[in-house]
Amino acid sequence: MVQEYCLFSSIHCTFNCKDCDAEKKLIQIRKHVNRLYFNAGWSKNRIMKQLGVSKHFVIKWTQTPDQDITIDHRGWPSGQRRRWTSETEHRILEIYDLLKKDPAEFFHGATAIALKWRQRYPDEQVPPLRTIGQIMKDLGLSKPNKTSRKKGAARYLCYPEKTIYEGALGSRVIESDFIVRRYLKGSSVPLHFVGFSAKKAPRMRYFERIDALTADTFIDACERFFGRFEVPDVLKVDNAATFIGSLSGKRSLSKTMLYLLEQQVCPVFAVPRRPFSQASIEGNNSVFARHFWNRRSFESLEDVDCQLQWFNESSLRYSSYKHPEYSKNRKNFIPRVYFLRQVRESDSSPGHGFIDVLNEEVKLPSPYINFFVIAEWNLLTETLTVSIEQDESLKELIKTDFCINERTKQKLTKRGALSFCI
Repeated sequence: MVQEYCLFSSIHCTFNCKDCDAEKKLIQIRKHVNRLYFNAGWSKNRIMKQLGVSKHFVIKWTQTPDQDITIDHRGWPSGQRRRWTSETEHRILEIYDLLKKDPAEFFHGATAIALKWRQRYPDEQVPPLRTIGQIMKDLGLSKPNKTSRKKGAARYLCYPEKTIYEGALGSRVIESDFIVRRYLKGSSVPLHFVGFSAKKAPRMRYFERIDALTADTFIDACERFFGRFEVPDVLKVDNAATFIGSLSGKRSLSKTMLYLLEQQVCPVFAVPRRPFSQASIEGNNSVFARHFWNRRSFESLEDVDCQLQWFNESSLRYSSYKHPEYSKNRKNFIPRVYFLRQVRESDSSPGHGFIDVLNEEVKLPSPYINFFVIAEWNLLTETLTVSIEQDESLKELIKTDFCINERTKQKLTKRGALSFCI
């Protein structure tokens, strides 16, 4: 029993010894497995359970009492990589340093290194991203990944992810949002930015500094973005007054809605107070903060604009963005506005569900309370169709009349702005 305890204690120390390298640990574990089996008389199942190793490992290292436990079956020399040489490590380190020192480069992870490798060594094979990442880790060039958050509630409550991003609303979806209240050192005047991002290929992110958080400045930014890059089928935004319009008037078309519809772009409004429903653009806003604003120092507005141009160019290179090849068919366009909403219990009608669409309460059956739905406002028929995504397809819940506000319609018709949808 004393011998057994000593063997087990030494094994425990081996497993918890942080100073031993991986290879030395492995040899020690093999040795202890062999000794426990032949010297202490432990069964193979007991060794497997106590040490947390596989049955195959135990069988492999209990062949004979005097077997060579230092043998290396890898087929390549110890301390070397199986395929990639030290020259590969040198090139990755060289490219990393190059990216870090270039003020016009903002990304220096595995993807950025692979892109630069293709430019510098076009006739040679690029190592896989996992290999580059592992070499960067071995060289101390990368930080450990944070533990990922567990997800699932949105999917459980039928958030219409597939409907939005896989073609049901249109083949191309762009998201947009404001980045507000950034300050130059020594100045109390806030700076504002607007960001655009595409979650699906061709992926991209783009940012622009704007003067104010108004519908006019947003429309001007969209005009420049559409002219330089692409006109999407869908633009997804949040429920800020700049985008959705009046916070009291019912069934009104905002200036932003009207502009997008005239460009044959259908607006989609995210779920209020649910940031995950704008996850793509929120993630890109985080990239803006981490890789641009928080990392750099700026002397003036001109310096901000100059470095922002570098950042955009670096981002486009990083994502390998190319203009999508498609053409919009103006004859088949149906002006529609979409609203992503979470069904709530009505205060005025307890036991009934409802969603708020343009300050209008739309009632829904109580079994759908807390579930996510998508409401489509068809401006040709002036109807609202509320659906839920189940089994990756839409199931219609209700369809009701949803007329454009008459006062709004009169104003817009007088300007000729609604000729495409009435």
